[in-house]
Amino acid sequence: MLRSYQYSEIASLGYTMQNELYREKETAIAQNYVLSHRTRRDLQAPCPICGKEGGHYFYTKWNVDYLRCQNCKSIFAVCEEEIVRGYRQEPSLCSLRSDSEYQRQISQNRTALWKEFLGWVEVRSFRFMQRNRKLNVVDVGNRFLGYSEAIRRSPLCGVYELRDSILRVESGYVPMGQADIVFYLDQMQQEMHPEERLRGMRGALKEDGLLFLGTRAGSGFDVLTLRERNRKLYPYEHILLPSRRGLVGLLEVCGYEVLEITTPGVMDVRYVMDSREELDGREEFVRSMLEDADPVLLQEFQRFLQKSGLSSFVCIIARKKKEGGENGSV
Repeated sequence: MLRSYQYSEIASLGYTMQNELYREKETAIAQNYVLSHRTRRDLQAPCPICGKEGGHYFYTKWNVDYLRCQNCKSIFAVCEEEIVRGYRQEPSLCSLRSDSEYQRQISQNRTALWKEFLGWVEVRSFRFMQRNRKLNVVDVGNRFLGYSEAIRRSPLCGVYELRDSILRVESGYVPMGQADIVFYLDQMQQEMHPEERLRGMRGALKEDGLLFLGTRAGSGFDVLTLRERNRKLYPYEHILLPSRRGLVGLLEVCGYEVLEITTPGVMDVRYVMDSREELDGREEFVRSMLEDADPVLLQEFQRFLQKSGLSSFVCIIARKKKEGGENGSV
């Protein structure tokens, strides 16, 4: 397994990925839904990543409790599956995200990043499979029309199938066990049954097929520092924040070989900087560092977070193992 570092200077692009008005609307819809569908506070749940019982209370946001697993250090919300399923189907949220102007602005702000990511995928595909053209691609949960079209138009892609998406687009069909690549990007944070999902995606892959998984990580600097004050993370949009270590362990249990881990996040320090006035009183070291450090030092600190695997975004490339696997459906 390789641990790869990726550093980027395009923080401003990452910071303006979404129109502020749309972001506020999304958050308001989510908050209204959460507060009007209160989950029981006496629920107990094992860690969705490692299965261990006894997670410790970490914080509460909008009356939803989050626990931190003492074994793998993943963070997860204690919530009822029916309520989470209802959130995903919330008409006002689906309508907003399907709006043509919403999709246009997302594409306008992210096209360069999508192109850069797909170029990175081409290189890694050739490195690990010795092929990167006209592949069978399964894209799970993608809700951005521009992203879906970018993948479909990429020379990487031959047959493209979009699954579990709010988008209504023409999609091909990739039979089980015939996918060269499965994309599972920014979806795990809403997953209540990650092991079941990962086993299903394994069944979709060829013997040497690759899973590209990207998610917010519970082991990241801004997540651990801001807790409930993190404006970017909220129920039920984010109910599972796996630690990097826990995610690697789960992938191995589900029949994958982890080939590469990157922690390419560029926004951890910026997120904490923007919320520094709201920091918990126990975070005096962080507050002092942010107040006294110059931009160059803060940039170096972000670089340190990436190199140490402490950024709150993680991207993993995993290959389907040839032996001992199970087939399922995504």
